[in-house]
Amino acid sequence: MKKLTLGVALLAAIIAQAQEKDSLKSKNIDEVVISGKYYQKYKLNEVSGSLRLQTPIIELPQNVQSISSQILADQITLNMSEGIVRNVSGARKVEHWDNVYSNVFMRGASIATFMNGMNVSSTWGPINPDAAIIDRIEFVKGPAGFMGSMGDPAGFYNIVTKKPTGRFNNSVRFTTGSYNLFRGEADLDGVLIKDGVLDYRLNLMGSTNKSWVENDKTNKIIVAPSITFRPTKTTTFTAQYNYQYLKFAQPGAYLMSNDGYASLNVHTNFNDPNFKKTEVKDQSLFLSLDQRLFNDWVWSTQYAYMDLNYDGGSWWGTFDKDNKNILNRALSNWQAVGKNHIFQTYVRGSLKTGNAVHKIIAGFDFGDRKYNADFSSFPGSFPIDIYNVQYGVDPSKLPSSDFYTLNTKAGFYNDQGVKYTSYYAQDQIELFNNKLRITLAGRYTSGTTYAAYPNLSPGTPIVPDKAGEFTPRVGISYSIMKDFSVYGVYDKTFIPQSGTGIGKTKVTDPLRGQNLEVGLKKDWFGGKWNSTFAVYEIRRKNILTNGDITQNEGNPFVIATGEQRARGFEADIKGEIFKGLNVVINYAYTDAKTIKDNDPTRIGVQSPGNAKNVQNTWLSYRFGDGFLKGFGLSAGYQYQGGRQSWFGSNTQYDQRLPDYFDTNFGISYVAKKFDVNLLLNNTLNRKLYSGYRGGAGEYAWIYNAPRNFRLSIGYKF
Repeated sequence: MKKLTLGVALLAAIIAQAQEKDSLKSKNIDEVVISGKYYQKYKLNEVSGSLRLQTPIIELPQNVQSISSQILADQITLNMSEGIVRNVSGARKVEHWDNVYSNVFMRGASIATFMNGMNVSSTWGPINPDAAIIDRIEFVKGPAGFMGSMGDPAGFYNIVTKKPTGRFNNSVRFTTGSYNLFRGEADLDGVLIKDGVLDYRLNLMGSTNKSWVENDKTNKIIVAPSITFRPTKTTTFTAQYNYQYLKFAQPGAYLMSNDGYASLNVHTNFNDPNFKKTEVKDQSLFLSLDQRLFNDWVWSTQYAYMDLNYDGGSWWGTFDKDNKNILNRALSNWQAVGKNHIFQTYVRGSLKTGNAVHKIIAGFDFGDRKYNADFSSFPGSFPIDIYNVQYGVDPSKLPSSDFYTLNTKAGFYNDQGVKYTSYYAQDQIELFNNKLRITLAGRYTSGTTYAAYPNLSPGTPIVPDKAGEFTPRVGISYSIMKDFSVYGVYDKTFIPQSGTGIGKTKVTDPLRGQNLEVGLKKDWFGGKWNSTFAVYEIRRKNILTNGDITQNEGNPFVIATGEQRARGFEADIKGEIFKGLNVVINYAYTDAKTIKDNDPTRIGVQSPGNAKNVQNTWLSYRFGDGFLKGFGLSAGYQYQGGRQSWFGSNTQYDQRLPDYFDTNFGISYVAKKFDVNLLLNNTLNRKLYSGYRGGAGEYAWIYNAPRNFRLSIGYKF
């Protein structure tokens, strides 16, 4: 709490200094400035350098969608767990530990998290990226061999963090809203040594907020300094450090009932105020070195270190056999440590042979991600009546502080990890004055994964799953006109896995994924807005399925014969349709289901976490003339139909969820240095939620917030 108070005080001091400085210049608010550049920030033409590519988005043979920080600001989005995915066709956030991390599904599966071009995915991590440090977010749909090949073929999203721009560009922002939300931000961007020798950027954020549910509160602090140093004209070194501190009452506000979804009041909370609070400390260091070799050839090297620490607890519940309204809560430890070491080095550049231009990328990747946790259960239970929750559990009956330690000898001590090395080469061949582009690429990856509770089987060593695969990538893109292209791509991935086969043999065939995709991309009216249309088919093969025990003397075994298929259509429109009107409109149809399994009852079952139809619209209009000059209106909605829970495809209970429809409406005002934005969320005040049915048939869900508002005020200096 002292740290939070200090952070807020620091932000207040910065704001006060900024206001004093501005008052010396003028006692009036600066004149409103409306420019085309402001509106075009909805549409980004290039991918970030962290994706390694040297090609404009319209010429890429893949569906890549970029979300600018301007969109996040207009929607007053504070972190990845909120409505960011509404800006990308088919992407949706699935509920779980929403206070901690974001579980994003796309093209029929959960997708990986990258940060600055490096895979930082972990168990219940990384911590939700905060808008205070986000410059843009890139959604790469389907496999992307130019970034990695060990993972699910659905794709990934890449968080690009804020870095020095080489200009003095400072800002502060205060946000408030429903449920006692108070948040202060400062973005200090400037120059220490001119001529681009040494630049700096410092991002600060402190927030506190309660919730629509009882006994819930979250505090958060971010400190994120970065520098860019150019000792010579050909050498650039960038260092970034991000510190995030998070304290909350519970990781996710699950409710449970035997009477159906949404059968409890939206303000109900099963968490007791005397249960242990959870504190999370997340530190990350990103180092990058770019050395220009000759012409446009650059040698880039990146290293990332991430240290994640959880100190907390959680509860889970089962219903009393004699009274369906009594939930017996059990408390668990949640002490965890996650450490990531990620290294990349690659060269990129172009050369010419005859009439062909070759854009080359070649490099090496290394990753070592570990996660250790103690999930030990506390004996006893803490019953509640779900329709008449009484708070105030006797503290003397709760675990002592000694219980909440990371005990490596505990029965439910969990040890997980991923380690890989990978080599990659790509040649994008440009022909006929760059009207035709052919991509030929390949990656070889050798990786291991492991996850076990070693103390449940003392003396049995952890045997990792290992696999080494060569994955090709072939892409083609043709420019029908300068602003109109058609493309196709084929790419593959794999995931190490293992199981016990018939006769106690070891099944080690990796899960293999592949994507076949074609699409159209078009820039309209001089590039003010663009559209992307894509059709794809993703297959996940070699899924481990249960064999017929009668063929193995009554003993269970697995066979790598399962297969899932995701087919779909995606449409994305983004940019300034006409002067003053910016839009984000997208639609996705996703048919993801099991097509091969030893159990015929599972054939045709929708993949966990999928939604067949997702359609989102966001409209933002700003007046450029007259007495309303500078004022703006915004409105949007999110629709999801044919939803399926994330719980699994082999559950005996129906995992379908009702349709989802959310609405927003806002009004804003922008001046040269000042802006104010008021947004009303869940305008229709609907009961919005996502959840699943558990193994005993109970319904479990997490509500979204009922109708609420946010007010954001920003100042640039």
